[in-house]
Amino acid sequence: HLWPSLFEHKFLPYALLAFAGIMYIPALGWEFLASTRLTSELNFLLQEIDNCYHRAAEGRAPKIEKQIQSKGPGITERERREIIENAEKEKSPEQNLFEKYLERRGQSNFLAKLYLARHLAIICLSSIPISYLSAYYARQRQNEFTCALGEPPDISSYPELKLRVNCKLPAVQLQRIMAAVDIALLCTMNLIILVNLLHLFVVRKSNFVFDK
Repeated sequence: HLWPSLFEHKFLPYALLAFAGIMYIPALGWEFLASTRLTSELNFLLQEIDNCYHRAAEGRAPKIEKQIQSKGPGITERERREIIENAEKEKSPEQNLFEKYLERRGQSNFLAKLYLARHLAIICLSSIPISYLSAYYARQRQNEFTCALGEPPDISSYPELKLRVNCKLPAVQLQRIMAAVDIALLCTMNLIILVNLLHLFVVRKSNFVFDK
């Protein structure tokens, strides 16, 4: 029974490397499908907010000044504030157009679906290393094996000369500990993801409508 145990023992580092690559797939998909789009949209929104409201403020200034001057030198502070407040309530065509764009973008749930898909993919893919590491942890319970050190030239004549000793692999227990730690970390990660999704889409009831 030496070879299968040694094979699993030697294969574990490569399995962990493969699992690391598998777990990176959702992050890679998010980077290509959502991250670039989200960054460009945020930059566009910030730029348009600055430009739109800056232009609106510049357009209101002459109008406010003209209305104040039309009241003459006897204008009171209250009338001045009313003129400014009424001017601020009036929206420019650019503001109306930009607010309609924001309202339309707020009804889109593509990124929300992609966000949910990424986290569900992480949970599903993490079940692969969890299953493998759990099986490894359950099988690798002993670190002692019976080893044959060699055989005499004529083993049929001297079968008693076949020497067998107990071999010990101290690293088995260390790798069992590593497997247990990895399982605990993956399970904790999945729990955090589930709590985050429940808080986002159930407690906060974020904009997430599947039929759009």
